[in-house]
Amino acid sequence: MSSIEKNDSAKSSDTTEFEINQSSDTTHRAIDSLNEFKAETEQLISEASRVIQIYSKDLDPRVLSDTRVESLLLKFIKRSKASKLQLLIFDESYLKGIDHRLVSLAQRFTSYVEIRLIPRDYHENYFGYYLVDKKRIVHRNNIERYQAEFAQLPNSLVKEKSKWFDDIWQKSTPASFLRALHL
Repeated sequence: MSSIEKNDSAKSSDTTEFEINQSSDTTHRAIDSLNEFKAETEQLISEASRVIQIYSKDLDPRVLSDTRVESLLLKFIKRSKASKLQLLIFDESYLKGIDHRLVSLAQRFTSYVEIRLIPRDYHENYFGYYLVDKKRIVHRNNIERYQAEFAQLPNSLVKEKSKWFDDIWQKSTPASFLRALHL
């Protein structure tokens, strides 16, 4: 093999390896800012077909109490009679005195949206996530920061947090203070 052929072969090998390293992983990616987090959340909600599950300390007002998110969630709710929006929060007092759009949705669409309280035994878990159709997730290890990760099946994080949500949901109690008063 001539030196030119060796160089061309090496370039081809390097290019292939470089392309493999540069290819984006469609099942997992990092999110590094609030704007990216908001965009990923909107994309996730827009792709939902059956169930959206949100595990959050206070329903993330900077992200979820947004007119665009509210509009996407309203479309999701109206898409099917089987649509479910399940929200787990730490404490109702975080939402007192706040005009949060998800609380308003829960009050208007009681058959589709339910807010429940996470049992106190689980308050030391300082992560949060949005799970869609038990297939895709946006997960934050620390709910005070917007560095997060997106994952979708077959990623084990999705399976783990889906099971976690279902277990906590069974142990949780309805957020009675946030219910609408029908007088």
